[in-house]
This record gives sequence, C-alpha cells and structure tokens, in this order.
Amino acid sequence: MDNLLVFAIVAAHFAVVLVIGWYSYRASLSTPEDYFMSSRTLGTVVLIISVYATNMTAFYMIGIPGIAYHKGIGVYGFVAFGTAIITPALYYLVGYRAWLLGKSRGYMTQPELYGKRWGSDAVSITFFLFLLVFTVPYCCVSLIGGGVAVTMMTKGAIPYGMAVVCILSVVVIYVLIGGMRGTAWVNVYQGLFFMIAGVLVFFLLGAKLGGFSEITGKVLAEKPSLMVREGNFTPRQWLSYLFISPLSVIVFPQVFMKLLAGRTAGGLKRLVVSYPLIVLVTWPPVIFIGIWGAYVHPGLAGKASDAVLPWMAGNYLPAYLCGAVLAGILAALMSSIDAMLLSLSTMLTRDILGRYVPGVVRGREVAVGRIFMLLLSLLVASIALVRPGSIFSVATFAFNGYSVAVPMMIGTLIWKRATKYGALASLVIPALLVPVYQFTDMLSWSTFGFSYNIPLLLLSVFLFVTVSLLTAKEDDPHREGFFEVLDNVFGKKDRSARVGSNAGPPQ
Repeated sequence: MDNLLVFAIVAAHFAVVLVIGWYSYRASLSTPEDYFMSSRTLGTVVLIISVYATNMTAFYMIGIPGIAYHKGIGVYGFVAFGTAIITPALYYLVGYRAWLLGKSRGYMTQPELYGKRWGSDAVSITFFLFLLVFTVPYCCVSLIGGGVAVTMMTKGAIPYGMAVVCILSVVVIYVLIGGMRGTAWVNVYQGLFFMIAGVLVFFLLGAKLGGFSEITGKVLAEKPSLMVREGNFTPRQWLSYLFISPLSVIVFPQVFMKLLAGRTAGGLKRLVVSYPLIVLVTWPPVIFIGIWGAYVHPGLAGKASDAVLPWMAGNYLPAYLCGAVLAGILAALMSSIDAMLLSLSTMLTRDILGRYVPGVVRGREVAVGRIFMLLLSLLVASIALVRPGSIFSVATFAFNGYSVAVPMMIGTLIWKRATKYGALASLVIPALLVPVYQFTDMLSWSTFGFSYNIPLLLLSVFLFVTVSLLTAKEDDPHREGFFEVLDNVFGKKDRSARVGSNAGPPQ
C-alpha cells in the first residue's frame, strides 16, 4: 500500500510535466527559433527559476547530501559560496555579452557564437565536440541520481534500470513536443517543487529525529568532525573547488542557451542579483540532511552515500511524504536532463548538419533536432544503466572538463587580439589532459596539493594568451562585426557618451 501511494504521487508529477509540455507545444510556432529558443521570450521569473533549476541536477538533492555525509557542515562554504558569488558574476560577464550578440546576430549555441568570432569551422566543431564529451556524462549524473532515488524510496519495488528508463522517457516526451518553451515552463514548476520539497523534508526529518537542536546536538557529540571545516577540507581543496563548479556553470550548454533565450537585459541582471540569495537559502537543508544521515545511518561508503537523502525520507517519513520527496528529487534532475538533451540536439542540428550538409536540414530543423534528441537519450540511458561511478565523482570529472573552457569564453568576448589558434590550444590541450589526471597518477606531481583543475586552468589561460600573441592577428571581417555589437554597450567612447547623456544599456 505504501508503494502504491508513492507511485501515485510520482505518476501525478509526471502527468503535470507532460501537460505543461503539451500546453507549451500548443503555444509554440513551428520554427527553429521558437523550438530551440522559445523565440527569445523568457521573462524574468521564468528565466531566474528555469536557470536555477537547470543548474541544480541530481547534484543538489543527491550529490550534496552524499558529500555532506562524509565532509560535514563545511560543504556549505565549500560548494555554495562560489556558486553564489562566482556563477552569477559570470552570468553578467559572459552571459550578458553573449545575450547581446545572440539578440543582434541570432546566435543560439556556444559553437555558433564562438565559431563566428573568427569565422572558424575549426573552433565551432572543436567546441561542439568538447561540450558533447563532458555534457553526456553530466547528463548521466542526473539520470543515475533518479534511478538511485526511485529504487531506494520504493524499497526495491522498482529496480534501478526500470526507473532510469521511465524517467528518461517522460523527459524525452515533453522536450520533443515542447522544445525550449516546454523545458523552461516545466523547469519553473519543477524548480519550485524541488526547492519546496528540500525545505519540507528538512523540517519534517528534523522533527522526526527530535528537533533540529536535538539531532544536531547528537551529531556534534558523536561526530564532532562533521561540524567543523578543519580536517575535512584543506585550504588548497577549498580553493580548487572554488574554481571547478562555480566556473563550470557558464560553460554548461543548457544554461548558456537559457541565458540567450531571455527577453530583456533587465531579466539577466535580476538573475545575477537573485541567484546568490536562492543558493544561500536552499542549500543548507540538504546539507544538514546528509550530516544527520551520518549519525542515524553510519557506514555508507563511496557511491552508496548518494542514497542518504532518499534513505532518510524512506525510513522516517510516511508514504505520502515519501512520494512528495521522491517527486521533488525527480523534479531536480529532470529539469537538467531536459535542457541538456535540447542543447546537444540544437548543436548537432545547427552547428554540424546545418552548416556542413544544409540540404539535409533545410526546412526540417525541428524534425532533425527531435531525431537527434532520441539518439542522444539512448546514449545517455546506456551509460546510466552501467552507473560508472558516484554522482559526485562523475560530476567532478565533468566540472573539471568544463572549467578549462572558461578562459577562452571570457577572453574571446573581451580581448580583440585573441586568435583562433589561441582559442583552440586553450580548449584542446587541457581537455585532453582531463582524463589523464582523472584516471591515472601520471601527472599528480603537478598539482602541488590542489585539485587538478588548478594546473589545467592555469595552462588554459597560458595557452590562450601565449598562442594568441605568437600567432598573427588575422585580417578577419567577422571580428569587427562581432565587437561592434559589444562596443555599443561596453566601448569606452560609447560609455563616456552614455554617462554624459545619462543613458543606460539596452533593456
């Protein structure tokens, strides 16, 4: 009976997202601009909540409690601080410039925008391959988290493989029919749902365990190491992580496309202000749940600790609340899977087929995008079923890969002297070293106690600047058109003129 109630609540959640997908389909136009970008009409509220929901993935309700289980309260500063400060700063530094270019030139994806900077197919293709390599495993992280949560909270009644297939099937259906508008509207619903669910389960579990002070006091008495930073994170680890996840978010193709789909610059600026507040308020509950889990259910190791939040809810909450918590977990991860599949299919359709075999795509962009989405979903499902590692380890691999693209993404938008050779060198060489660092000890000597993202990030900066200075500045007509858009807002002469006339940037 308990499982039937959990199934019913989750089924109701699935029904809601499918209905939203259907209504978004009814509101859509049959054009690539509308399907892939919602005609760039995302308002402020939709933009803020959908970007936050897209960024959270299973890392929020599965991965963070899992690492807090082992590392304690310091996870809040370790993970949340950089996400609350650095990530929104990059939304403005990179996202606003990219939005201006997208609004003016119709760009939708990173390969398209950065390839057009130099009119370079090599940059475009390389960036696409880079994003594909690191986005597919990151997409698998969310799917793995969903499978773990469903199996744990139904006490094995639904096996892991069946859960993975069901979750992905629902996501594919509403993204296939609704496109960007469907993912954005569903993300608003799911974002609010999982934020409320996270806070709800925090208070309910706390009450069930004797109250916040009672259970936290027991942790402090029995496992005091979980209530301090010292011994759990070294300063070098702290600094390393500050430049992994927070930097990586702007490289996520699913987040980048959402930023470009915003209706106004004002919406982006309000996102920059509100994002830190949302992060700082919504993350403590799931961190405390992981800490409490270390006391009431000790002994979990490796990827087993990913299941601590589902285990806590399944063992301490009534069935109807377990169903709501499970639906919240699924909302968090589905709101990321959908945008990842859409962004990858958009790049395959526009940046690869649309550019090199346009005859195959012309007039059929939406249909081709949907076909690619189905193929990508099969790839993601096949990897998730194998479950190659813990959610935190797989996510960290993807984050380390994403982060090496940040110097190129920033430098390209602010430095006119940059060349395509500098961009390619800074992207390719560090990316090739990511699996070497991740899976071998060959280069461990070069980290000096930091995570390997630090030497890779420094290498990426060095290569971007040095190779650009050593290669000739090309007489490229694309550059002037590219920077003309940005100079109208950020150029010194234009800025001085606006100060004198009290004019502001375009809204």
